[in-house]
Amino acid sequence: MREWLPLRDQMLQRLIDLEGPQERRICGGCKGEWSPWRCIDCIGRPSFCTACCLKQHEADYLHRVEHWVPWDPAGPPVGESPRSVDESADEDASSEWGEVETELLPTADSSVEQGPILSAEGRFGGADMCKKLTVADITGVHTLRVTYCECDNAASKPFQLLDMGLYPATVLAPRTAFTFRVLDDFLLANKVSGIAAQSYFERLRRLTSTAFPQSIPDRYRELLRVSRQWRNLKYRKWHGFGHGRGEAGPGDLALGCVACPRPGVNLQPGWEQDKDRWKFTQTFVMDGNFSAEHLKMRRPQDDVSLADGHGFMVTDGPYKRHLKEAIDAREKSSCHAHRAVNQANANRHDMEATGIGAVACGRHGCFVPHAIVDFQKGERQMNMDYALSQALQLYAGIAIFLIMYDVACQYSKHAVERFTKSSGYLHWPAAILVYWGIGLFHIHGHQRDCLPKYSPDFIPGAGRVDGEIIETLWSPLNRISGSTRAMSTSHRKEVIDDHMNDANWRKTVGMAVKMLSRRYRQATKERLLSAEVLQDLETSSDPNRLAEWKAFEARARAERHLDLRVMEVYEVTQEKAPGKRAIQLLLEQEEGKRKETPGLASWLAEGLAIQEQQIAVSGLARRQKADPLLSSQLQLVSRRNRLRRAVDRFCAQAGTFWEDGAEEEADQEADQEAEAFPVSYAGEEWEDVDEDPDVTDELVVIDEPEDMIQPEAIMLPLPSTSGIQKLRALNKAQYGEQELRLRVGQANDALHRLRMAIGLKSAVFRNDVRLAEGYRTQTRAWTQIQGIAKVATEQARVYTLARNAMKRLVMSETAVMQRYRPLHKEDLNATTHLIDNAERNSRHKVLSWIWSVDVGLDTENSDWLLEIHRVNWLREKAKCDRWKEQVVLLEEEMKQTVRSFEFRARLWNGRRLGSPGQRSYAMRQASVWKRLSDEARLSFMRFLPDGF
Repeated sequence: MREWLPLRDQMLQRLIDLEGPQERRICGGCKGEWSPWRCIDCIGRPSFCTACCLKQHEADYLHRVEHWVPWDPAGPPVGESPRSVDESADEDASSEWGEVETELLPTADSSVEQGPILSAEGRFGGADMCKKLTVADITGVHTLRVTYCECDNAASKPFQLLDMGLYPATVLAPRTAFTFRVLDDFLLANKVSGIAAQSYFERLRRLTSTAFPQSIPDRYRELLRVSRQWRNLKYRKWHGFGHGRGEAGPGDLALGCVACPRPGVNLQPGWEQDKDRWKFTQTFVMDGNFSAEHLKMRRPQDDVSLADGHGFMVTDGPYKRHLKEAIDAREKSSCHAHRAVNQANANRHDMEATGIGAVACGRHGCFVPHAIVDFQKGERQMNMDYALSQALQLYAGIAIFLIMYDVACQYSKHAVERFTKSSGYLHWPAAILVYWGIGLFHIHGHQRDCLPKYSPDFIPGAGRVDGEIIETLWSPLNRISGSTRAMSTSHRKEVIDDHMNDANWRKTVGMAVKMLSRRYRQATKERLLSAEVLQDLETSSDPNRLAEWKAFEARARAERHLDLRVMEVYEVTQEKAPGKRAIQLLLEQEEGKRKETPGLASWLAEGLAIQEQQIAVSGLARRQKADPLLSSQLQLVSRRNRLRRAVDRFCAQAGTFWEDGAEEEADQEADQEAEAFPVSYAGEEWEDVDEDPDVTDELVVIDEPEDMIQPEAIMLPLPSTSGIQKLRALNKAQYGEQELRLRVGQANDALHRLRMAIGLKSAVFRNDVRLAEGYRTQTRAWTQIQGIAKVATEQARVYTLARNAMKRLVMSETAVMQRYRPLHKEDLNATTHLIDNAERNSRHKVLSWIWSVDVGLDTENSDWLLEIHRVNWLREKAKCDRWKEQVVLLEEEMKQTVRSFEFRARLWNGRRLGSPGQRSYAMRQASVWKRLSDEARLSFMRFLPDGF
């Protein structure tokens, strides 16, 4: 590898020269001059006249043939972009970075006299001048005899092979060569499927001989070495370093985001004076990946770097000096036990790198050039500081940044202080405004107050960004983590750079149609819908309270960058609505004042509690029938016995309150209305949550008499059993009023516990299920989820029980019944983002009635419900604002994308100087970026009628 470095520039120049015609373009068939066709699949890429080209490709009809077009050195290319003869191959003939061979100007041929003469082995069997050459191609591994040109002005052997489309395995005495197309195929296969070099070459050996692959020469190590060189040459070629750009610097071989704002690239002059400068906010997302670890090299002195810091990984020397001088601030998280904070002190003595930390653009998911760092002891702040510093320097001139990090609540505390006190390796731009955010997935594992302070849903100018897009970028990189783990240090970084470049390139070519156009259609639709929802809320709100809420929102928007505590207005501060026990206490206090029917409130509360036990026992009985285990049967019998004693005791006390035969009349009334109102609610409409059976337990079958009445089926003599009309006839309406108040508390308790169960289920999914390692850990987590689901179902039954009783205690659909609506199974999936910050994906969910009720009916006498409506309005207002911002941001990003394409096209048009190869390749690259620009304009014209 070290012998190759001095020749790198010469080899790059030779590759560039092959892109253009030479002065004498001789036909490879008839030897005539000025042949207009060239085949890029024939060995040596020869030129042909029209007749010879047709004759040659009667059999080789799948070869890709290109046609030379005139070129005006004073202006742009004449006519259309060059096309291949086989137009159907255009879509499938592309290689990395959009270098579409059949769409771009072809390379020059090399006449036979200037290169080696190749033949099948044995053709020149006894010739002394012939030498063996192992050639690896996509068709297999071949052994050929080669005769090199020995003329005085002949090029050296490696360059003669290059002229023939063969890349030498060594520059000293090449005995092995790889065709250009097999190198391109390997690099592409590595990016698409993650195939390693060893597996790829083993495939070539089996392709050559399925019966005896071991007889084929093994050139795996040569492929490793050559692929590194080829990758480096390709990137230098693609970025103009074959056109006199000089030496490559930090990030020069990396492709950045074309849609993000870049001063001097895609922003119009005078953009700094725009009154809405928030449109030019740069959004970053930071994250660590602990799958991209790297073992220490046994012989680090053998490591040779070909592109230190030229791609996405930072330059090694300055980064290590920063780590040596930086202070390792080991702080305990004041929020929750986050993974990044806990792993900051993790150390692996056998590892050179325990992972990587990255900065990507938060809106489009493109890695930021020269902003990827290695971890040594986990995800420490000093590591991410350096990555962020490099990213901020790349976007110098931007005044507003949104930086999203899964531990931003901790990381941001002393970020500016760490940067300003560094030894010169960190740079914090002056006069910038930074908003710190946490991705919508990670924020639900934080404390309650982190949600309004750091969620992008509440950050002005953020648009609709989730801050989690970098998570989608780790999956392709994780596929190659096994092969990069034991690579040399430099080779690993080059492979990671290559895959990140490929990810950015795929985002680039899909930016117009796949991303921005689709997002714009969604944003325009959601903007109207969110505005309608907000208008409905404001119409039903009290004008005075609405004005107060708007003042809260304006203050939060204006002062959040000064003090995040102003964002607490977006969170509910009340614990919950008054429950059954609180209302029971209030009723008993009222009883003491009135000295009427003492003990009624306690008796009614006891009846409600017994009914809840009846529901639980009914569910246990249904599960026991489906799974008749001995332990379940024992539990059922025990609970039935306790329940029967409680029912008997309750019914015995009923005579104290149902004097003069009222109890018997109530029973008769209930029997008559049994069809309309079930005498004992069992909650059968709610599906029982199955528990994992105990396979070691004994199965039993116990027959029960069919006429036996179980305690869970006994109707209790509560006021709701008679109904409001009968209570009024018995002059017991006050009984119904007290039970109704208790039922309201019972319903509040059930809804509160239901909300908490849904929130807890979300948290368990995040912290236990998704992060579970191993079958046993995952099984325990799912068992916990099963238990939470059981709790939610039980509370749904309790609420339904309470509501059924409330219906019998009111005359019609009063305000109470409008407030407490029927509960359906889909309501158990209701969003909990107003109460519990652990609920996920809440930005896309419609607010269920169990979290808020009608403003006009409920906010008059309830502080808790008033808070619900305030928070609901604030969050709907924030959602509406974010969708409005999203439309504006997308319009700007469309313009910036087109300008970025045009900027690169102008760069390549400006490089159409020098040798024919340099001019041809510059025209080809300008054609690519011009075509991307034209397609983007065509895609955006329907959205931007006012132009670009």
